[in-house]
Amino acid sequence: MGRLNGLVGGFVLTTSVIYLTVRQHQEQTKLSSQLLRDSNMLLNAILKPPTPPKPRTTYIETRSSILETMKDNWNSEIEGVVKWVQNANPTSIFNSIEDMARSAFSDLNMLNGVPERSGK
Repeated sequence: MGRLNGLVGGFVLTTSVIYLTVRQHQEQTKLSSQLLRDSNMLLNAILKPPTPPKPRTTYIETRSSILETMKDNWNSEIEGVVKWVQNANPTSIFNSIEDMARSAFSDLNMLNGVPERSGK
């Protein structure tokens, strides 16, 4: 058993040393490769002349007539109304209308001299 333990122990030790050596070699190779790529890119950037910037183009929006401007304004108003209707809460709208009607009738009753009721 002693020889077998020694053989297995030696095998494990040797393979682990070989594995760690190969891993270190791979990491060093990756690092060297990256450094060479970076150096190549820097040297190419120094040797190449810089590319001139592209001229900026400006676009001016022109309207064909006042009629088109009026159409655009009308469309934006319609869009605003549609968004308001889509986001409106019907319950709160009905409650606010009911409150306005109640206050209007109470004002009319006050003008006619009719006393207000205490309940809603």
